[in-house]
Amino acid sequence: MKKKSSEDKLLKSDIQRELKRRKKMTREMATVTYIVVLIFVAMACYCVWFLMGASSKILNNPYNKRQDLMAKRVVRGEILSADQEVLARTKVSKKGVETREYPYAQVFAPVVGRFSHGKTGLESTEAYTLLTSGVTPLESLKNQLKGKKNPGNQVVTTLNTRLSQIAYDSLGGYRGAVVAMDPKTGKILVMVSKPTYNPNTIDRDWDLLEDDSSKLYNRCTQGLYPPGSTFKLYTLLEYMKENTGDPAFTYHCKGKIGEGSEVLHCYGNEVHGKVNLRQAFAKSCNTAFAKIGGQLNREKFRQLCQKFYYNKAVPLEELECKENSFPIDSATSSGDLMQASIGQGQVLTSPLQNALLVSAAVNHGKLMKPYLVDKVLNSYGSILSETESKSIKKPLTSKEAKSLCSYMQSVVQEGTGRGLRTSNYEVGGKTGSAQFEAGSNKSHAWFVGYCKKGKKALVVSIVVEQAGTGSAYAVPIAKKMFDAYLL
Repeated sequence: MKKKSSEDKLLKSDIQRELKRRKKMTREMATVTYIVVLIFVAMACYCVWFLMGASSKILNNPYNKRQDLMAKRVVRGEILSADQEVLARTKVSKKGVETREYPYAQVFAPVVGRFSHGKTGLESTEAYTLLTSGVTPLESLKNQLKGKKNPGNQVVTTLNTRLSQIAYDSLGGYRGAVVAMDPKTGKILVMVSKPTYNPNTIDRDWDLLEDDSSKLYNRCTQGLYPPGSTFKLYTLLEYMKENTGDPAFTYHCKGKIGEGSEVLHCYGNEVHGKVNLRQAFAKSCNTAFAKIGGQLNREKFRQLCQKFYYNKAVPLEELECKENSFPIDSATSSGDLMQASIGQGQVLTSPLQNALLVSAAVNHGKLMKPYLVDKVLNSYGSILSETESKSIKKPLTSKEAKSLCSYMQSVVQEGTGRGLRTSNYEVGGKTGSAQFEAGSNKSHAWFVGYCKKGKKALVVSIVVEQAGTGSAYAVPIAKKMFDAYLL
């Protein structure tokens, strides 16, 4: 009996060891399985991420050697305007020498970019598309046998040549920028920046351009300016949000507010007297809006501005955009908050970003994603791909959007934008005169606004550097563009 008992114990011990071994093996197999699954999921996520966005950046990266290989087989395609005007093309001589040409010279240089001395603009971000050929395999074979290159695909932009030329000419000799977009689609119709350069003569002019490098960057997306009184659109909106719609507001403007180093003046030391909220906005009363701003909830104000891409870059895929600045938080002093409320202090915006709030207001509160490339065509003119308009978000209620448009209309009817008054179409906006040097009376001239007639609408954002008031220098440019677009 003792012997059998001992054998039973040994058997039981062996069974337990075997069970432990199998459990350990099962755990190891499960661990390996989990690791393999995680790797697979990570690879799948990477593939989706690459296809959704990163592939375009990688393929269009100017350091991507694959472009050089493609250029040996494909003639770089054309860049066209929305109205089918050629903005960039490749001319091939009888000896096979390729030269990139820009028929509109300086007008589109900041946005279309250049091919020589480092690719910029659409020449850079759409490089892979331009070096891809959509010809049939049979034609490709024929060209190969003949020793010819295949024609590259064409990039059709959203840019309007007529409006762009008007904006370019209207800026004259001033430095500045003009952006115009369709608020219902997000299409950018105008992106003009001055001073600029002629991409046709870039090789000859390069040494001179290096001495004045500001000609080489796009002020529409890269320029950061204090928005001045155009920022009162944000202050007005946040005040209405915190005070339930359109509150009863009265203020007696004496031309200045604050004490000592924190004193603020109305532009030109103008005294507006007793004003309600609509009058204060239409007449651009700094002291009234400084008073309003000082009462706002700092955190809510910051959150509102960030919905319109303050403290971040505008999501324009085709061009690099600089990050806009609204450095207000719970620790901000009352004086700095008052400065920010009238678009001064450390608040900085690009002309493109400054068009977004107006665009959302005109589009019933819905903000559309801005874009520059409308479609891609092959050399036969067939559409290979087309950009779909899409909403980023709905940062405004329909009621808030309607109210903002009404306030912008009052600027034109009874305020600083009277130069835009017309019975031919609906028009509204906000002027601005942004001081950019402490202790100086010099100011950038701003106007942001819209025109609307039937189903057509246009939003513009204009800055004229060191010019003076928005009503005197930016409004006339907007007037020419609105008339050309709607009449």
